[in-house]
Amino acid sequence: MSATAVLLCGGAGLDADVVTGPAVVVVDELCDSPSAGVAAMRKLGADRVVLGLCKGRSHSDVVAALQRAGAGPFAVETVIVDGLDRHDAARFLAAATAKIGALAPDERGKNVIARGGISRRALFSIAGAATQAPVAVLTEAACVGSKRCGLCADVCPDGAVDLSGRLPHIDTGRCSACGRCVPGCPHGALRLAGSATVQTEAQLEELLSGVPGIVFACGSAHAEAPQAWALVELPSLALVTPGWILQSRLRGVEVRLVPCAGTCCSGASDVEALANHLLSLCDPPEGTEGPVLLREPLATADAVARLVPREEGLVIRNDAAPLGVLTLAADGCTLCGACGAACPTHALRLDENERETILRFEPDACVGCGRCAATCPESVLEVVCGIDFTRVGRGAIELVRVRVEMCDACGTRLPPRAMQRRLRELLPELADAPLDRCTACALQIGVTPPAQA
Repeated sequence: MSATAVLLCGGAGLDADVVTGPAVVVVDELCDSPSAGVAAMRKLGADRVVLGLCKGRSHSDVVAALQRAGAGPFAVETVIVDGLDRHDAARFLAAATAKIGALAPDERGKNVIARGGISRRALFSIAGAATQAPVAVLTEAACVGSKRCGLCADVCPDGAVDLSGRLPHIDTGRCSACGRCVPGCPHGALRLAGSATVQTEAQLEELLSGVPGIVFACGSAHAEAPQAWALVELPSLALVTPGWILQSRLRGVEVRLVPCAGTCCSGASDVEALANHLLSLCDPPEGTEGPVLLREPLATADAVARLVPREEGLVIRNDAAPLGVLTLAADGCTLCGACGAACPTHALRLDENERETILRFEPDACVGCGRCAATCPESVLEVVCGIDFTRVGRGAIELVRVRVEMCDACGTRLPPRAMQRRLRELLPELADAPLDRCTACALQIGVTPPAQA
């Protein structure tokens, strides 16, 4: 069982009552004495620690010492509380506690040599100079399999995802922890070690009710937040989607993105611009309730469903959108079901009952991958990334509905009439085949029926 402790540096001027819930202790000279922090952690029996520390000092020694003493590689969170008022300090410490409380058990990344902030003391041991970096991690129970989906491989710029097995395999040596696979997985099966989506959700639940703004920043950007704003550091801003921004903005909280100069954060400005554009076209809702949702495509779909567009029939086509806009020429659909079989999110599905065959579309589940369009034998489907305000948040939509027909002779169920007609067009030798007879009954009159083809 994991236990969380909050250690406050005595120099920060806060008492142990500032946070409720986890065990809290004030440690004199915590910022300068890693051994004091280790002793306090062990006394409390904790393996996850939130540090309330002073400004203007390097705290890498304290973090490294706690990790060597039994805290997990991603189980130590630091909050600079020096200079904060009591309410802000309490809120930020509670958010950090919630974040590591949602950390997966025994979370591990990949071993790397620590960069920057290594003290002379740390260099005397291999453990002091090494650290663990985030890496993509697959939750096997949530994954639908390489053949069924494989979208993670499509978005990975490093070629780190191998789809040759039943489940995707992450090559940790090639993975740069850019994070693009995380919002790119519609099943929530991928996370970056130490920065899982559920952790950020827990963190934001504590923050959004009491801060004027959030700064989502790449950890390599060394960003700072304005007074009373919350700083949420991430391994990469590729994790941030329009849904993240909208979920925050709909709760009355401003959002800023601070990317690093590397490629891991490329596209962040497009995401921010799309979210702001959507907000500019809509009237704000009266209030937003419910939990914070960050997993895509649910996060954006949930937020868009709450927005009230000023223009009826508003459709936005934008490559930064985690949702898709689907167009179907229904007259050309033969209800073959190929699109539903190809859809990795079940956004398209063919439902059949005794009376009808129905092609349904769930807009909130469509990620705009385009596999349905590529598979459609009639080329009557088109999918692009974007937001369709006329459909998102309104449940499943019927695209095509036809009545089931039976063989006039024996009562056997026949293929949809549109499919039979299409086969007659493709195969002239079937031009005389009756549309109201099954294979067996058609053979009795000496004509090869469409169903047999």
